Amino acid sequence: MIGVAPQRVNAVQKLLPIRGGLNAYVASPDALVDEASRACPFCAEKHRLRLHGHYRRHALLPDGRTEVIAVRRLLCARVGRTVSLLPDFCIPRRQHGPAILGTFLTGYAEGKSLTAALRADRADVPGHSVAQSLRTGFLARGGRIRTYLARVRARALEPSPSAPGFRGEVRALLAALCLDFARATDAFVHHGVGLHAMQQIGLA
Repeated sequence: MIGVAPQRVNAVQKLLPIRGGLNAYVASPDALVDEASRACPFCAEKHRLRLHGHYRRHALLPDGRTEVIAVRRLLCARVGRTVSLLPDFCIPRRQHGPAILGTFLTGYAEGKSLTAALRADRADVPGHSVAQSLRTGFLARGGRIRTYLARVRARALEPSPSAPGFRGEVRALLAALCLDFARATDAFVHHGVGLHAMQQIGLA
C-alpha cells in the first residue's frame, strides 16, 4: 500500500499564551510544553513532537530592558523539521514584542513622529529605520488582520473615520484591534496569539 505523504505547512513557530508573563516564563520556559503544543503541524497524523533542546533569542521589553530568553524547540523526526514555542510577549521574527508595538503605534497615531513614538518605550532606538520597519510590517498585514478580526468577533467592525496617509491607516487598524480593550498593550498581546494561530503571521 502506498503511504500518504505528510501534509506540509510553512509554520515552524507556535505563539502561545503564558500565565504570569515574562517572570513566569523565565522561571519555567517549558511551561508552554503540553499535549496541544506537541501536536505535529507537519504530518496528517497528529503525533507528538520530540523535545529538541532550546535556543536563545532577545526580547525587547517596554521598560527598556532586553531579556535573553530560552525558547523550547520540538522536532518532527519523520520530516526532520522543528517547531519553536514562543511566549505571547514575543512577535515571531521580531525583537520588539507586542506591548512595545502597541504603545509605539498608539503614540504615532496620536501625532508623534515615528522615532519619538518608539522612543517612548525604547529610549535607545538607533534611528528612524527601526520604527519605519515596524510600521511598514504592521500595515502590510492590515488586510489579514481585518480578516482575522472578522472571524473572531461576533459583531462587525465599525468603520473608522478616514484620514489620509500612513497615520490614518495606522489609526483605523489600531482602533479595530483595540475594540473592547482598555489598553493597546493588552489587545496586541491577545490578538498576536490569535492572529498567529489563524494566519501564521505576526503583528509586524
